[in-house]
Amino acid sequence: MPNNINKEIVAILKDKLSRAKSVVFTDYIGIKSKDANLLRQKMKENDAEMLVAKNTLLKVAISEQKNTGMTKAEKDLEGSTAAIISYSDPISPIKAFFEFTKTLEFPKVKSAVIEDTYFTAEQVDVIKTIPSKEQLLTQIVVALNSPLSGFANVLSGVQRKFVYAINAISKSKGGVN
Repeated sequence: MPNNINKEIVAILKDKLSRAKSVVFTDYIGIKSKDANLLRQKMKENDAEMLVAKNTLLKVAISEQKNTGMTKAEKDLEGSTAAIISYSDPISPIKAFFEFTKTLEFPKVKSAVIEDTYFTAEQVDVIKTIPSKEQLLTQIVVALNSPLSGFANVLSGVQRKFVYAINAISKSKGGVN
């Protein structure tokens, strides 16, 4: 029979997993506590958190979810597992995690669940190259703005040519410069 502490932990994990936009499962063996604290701080800056829980408790919390991606990730919960849970942007914490781990000999990513879709470790490695939400929005705005600014330049060119023509006519008739 499970004790009350484990029931509370499972309830907390269920809540966090239900609010998650993305969850990355990774090994944490070999990471120094100083580096783990730096990673936690980096994740907090990206509206995410890194947590370590027993695999059995994670599996219970996942099994009580109605998320097929999470149930597929259950098989990856072997050995030591840390979960990086993102609550707003699903991609930027993953990018921040990979950026942080470039300098460390951090253990490998096991899998990820991004917006209810399961991704293997190889697929997550490709995801890290995707631009962040802000970068994509900026690219869209620039792409939408480009034809508008070109159109505005064309229209101002017509007015400019009209002013040049009037000025030239004025000069040819002996008008004021």
